[in-house]
Amino acid sequence: MADPAGVLARGGSPGEAEPQHLTVGRLLQERLLSPARTTASIELLDTAVTWCLPWDDVAVGGDPLPGVVVHARSDQVGTAVLRDLGRRGAAAVVVAGGAGDLTDPLAEVPVIHVGAHVAFRQLSQLVAELVLARDTHVLRYGLTVHRSLVELLYRGAGLAALGHQMARLSGCSAAILDPQYRVLAFERSRDRVFEPAAVADALREDESGRAAGNASGDGGQAGTTGVHPEQPPAGPQVRALLIDGINATCVLNPILLSGRHDGWVVIVESADPPRPHDIAQHRVVVEPAATIVGTEMLRLRSIEQAEERARGDFVHALLHGRFSDQHELEARSAHYDFPVGATYGVIVANGLSSAGSPDSPTALFQLAGFAARRGTLPNVHTLPAPIGDVLAVIRQVEPAGHRDSPDAEERALADFARTLQAELERRTHREVAVAYGRCVGGASRIFDSYREARIALGIRNRLGVDQVCGFQDLRVFATLVELAESPQGRAFARDMLAPLRSSRAGGSDLEQAVIAYVASGGNLNAAARELHIHRNTMLYKLDRASRLLQLDLREAEHQFAVWLAHKLNLLAETVTVVDRDLNPT
Repeated sequence: MADPAGVLARGGSPGEAEPQHLTVGRLLQERLLSPARTTASIELLDTAVTWCLPWDDVAVGGDPLPGVVVHARSDQVGTAVLRDLGRRGAAAVVVAGGAGDLTDPLAEVPVIHVGAHVAFRQLSQLVAELVLARDTHVLRYGLTVHRSLVELLYRGAGLAALGHQMARLSGCSAAILDPQYRVLAFERSRDRVFEPAAVADALREDESGRAAGNASGDGGQAGTTGVHPEQPPAGPQVRALLIDGINATCVLNPILLSGRHDGWVVIVESADPPRPHDIAQHRVVVEPAATIVGTEMLRLRSIEQAEERARGDFVHALLHGRFSDQHELEARSAHYDFPVGATYGVIVANGLSSAGSPDSPTALFQLAGFAARRGTLPNVHTLPAPIGDVLAVIRQVEPAGHRDSPDAEERALADFARTLQAELERRTHREVAVAYGRCVGGASRIFDSYREARIALGIRNRLGVDQVCGFQDLRVFATLVELAESPQGRAFARDMLAPLRSSRAGGSDLEQAVIAYVASGGNLNAAARELHIHRNTMLYKLDRASRLLQLDLREAEHQFAVWLAHKLNLLAETVTVVDRDLNPT
């Protein structure tokens, strides 16, 4: 038989014999052909055999003959005939009778010389029995593999159990990897030669080398070929690798379900060189295992998503205060081991994904999972949930490092918010707006912190603040919240700003000029520079605004009145938007 390493080195290209196929060399080991002689090379003897035809049938046509053994008498064969059969891709020519000194022409096709007693009927029967026997053996072994793995799938044993069964069936190390060759499950063989990380690294480096080779073969257009293709070709692959300095052979199959690539199942054969029969068995194992493992991954993913949805419903209920009574809150909190009496604060962030992007919900869910793992501390709960285009995070506050400070809890929450913003910006590669509410005691008051966080986020975005801010940091706004929500506050802001917004004022330019003048502390030149207008134009706008308001804007008291009305109006609009989001009904 041919050296199996030669098959691996050729990369298993189409038309070459796979280890589980009947080959010319294997055929020569049968008793009927044991006295036969041939001058064919070992490489040609590795050609796959699938059928047998007599010369009389082959001579009448010119069709290709891949995998076909041709039986002929010595008087029917000549050099021209052999060249023609080699051109047509025949697997071998069995010449019955005296062959004399006939030699194989240019090694195009193996010529096997046998006695005249070897008739076509005997040869065709032998080929058919061997081909069918091997196919039947592969089918039976495949059914055994399928049954043993499906039993585990039915019991919901998990990926580790499936990997263990693959290792038991193959007698080798078995691995289940994700699409980037990260280890999900690994079972060592009895000799425990390989480590999981070493196998994954070897496969990843091999994949990178293949991608680089493809890119150079395409004229250097590396941009069209990634290191990890989204959709690898279906079917088993055989790769010769160097794992921790040891020559090994990996038989792997991609996990493909519904057009999605979920990873790889791998069997690592440590024998060097490996036996073709073992490689054939490994191929039979990984092919059904890929589908069964993929089904188990789909089941586990469904369970995980269901748990995430249930946890997300709990987080939404905490944020929106949607518990019928304290008993329901305590019962659901106990299910998630969530202490109802601890101190909590809520952080919110937006600007995490492109508006209208179809992958925005998925991206937010992924970032929510990241936020849950960020800054993990023993007995400290972090519960994230995407709400629309906002990521909300409930954080249990432990004032580590600030216990002697009177505002230790607020400072601990602020530290976490700043860390979260930095990590979110690093992962999304965009500017992320982050704000947080004040710390509250008890799970029943998380709604208050969430509302304050949303108000702080709205004000931050309106004012263009470029740093993390808490509701308490906006002290003026925090003080004015109740006044802005009251009828008196709304009426005062409306009456004060209405003249500047009327048709007589000519749009929002007049209000903008007054606010800029007040914000500059009554400095006319500074306000003009802020609005990029001439000083005289600014003076004209202020005189006109004073007439409409019937107030002298040069007086500090009147400037304060306009400033207060503007802040109350801004806060009232923000609170209205937040309350509409929190209570859409």
